[in-house]
Parts: sequence; structure tokens; C-alpha cells
Amino acid sequence: MDPFTFGIVATGIFGGSLVAFGLLEDVVQINETMVRLVLETCKYGGILYLLKVLYSSFFM
Repeated sequence: MDPFTFGIVATGIFGGSLVAFGLLEDVVQINETMVRLVLETCKYGGILYLLKVLYSSFFM
């Protein structure tokens, strides 16, 4: 998958999940620390994926 497409899709999914969490906040108690942890982990995973693609583009 193209890294830029990956970034656009990931941003849309994470934004949609945050909207869904916002709507469900009154119905279900949500652990905000866990949501932040998951989003940060996915963000760093995306950055590492982008660096891997850039490395293979320029150095291999």
C-alpha cells in the first residue's frame, strides 16, 4: 500500500472512531487513557512504516 494512502485511510479511521467514542460517551464508560495509548501506538507504527518505505526507496 502506498504510504500516503495508508496515512489518509488511517487518519479517517481514527477520526471516525473518535467521533463514535464521542457519541457513545453517555451510553458506555470509555477508558480515555486506553484510547490515547492505542492511538499513539498506531501513530508510531505508521511513522515506522513510512520510514521503512522511505528507506527501501532511497537505499535499496
